[in-house]
Amino acid sequence: MLNWLAERWNDFVTFCLSILLSVWDMFIDLLCFIFEQLLEIVVSMLDTLGGVFSSFSILNYVDALPSQMINIMSLVGVNEASSIIVSAILVRVALQLIPFVRLGS
Repeated sequence: MLNWLAERWNDFVTFCLSILLSVWDMFIDLLCFIFEQLLEIVVSMLDTLGGVFSSFSILNYVDALPSQMINIMSLVGVNEASSIIVSAILVRVALQLIPFVRLGS
């Protein structure tokens, strides 16, 4: 008699644990769905910003400079310096997007 009751109790505990784990999985799936929807909204907003800046080209302004100035700029290393600055800005923005990594701002 007691063995039967112990088996039913273990079955009940297993059933409750499986329900709890199923509810936990549904909760995690819901959070992931909400996070994915927020990221899709951010991506769509960034796509619209890309359309705004598509007509802006810095090469038009560089081509308008005199050839002597372009030569001096290349000798000084403006191209390498600008690529270093842009990559540093992109790394900083990427680090700002990661939660709990707000380094200095």
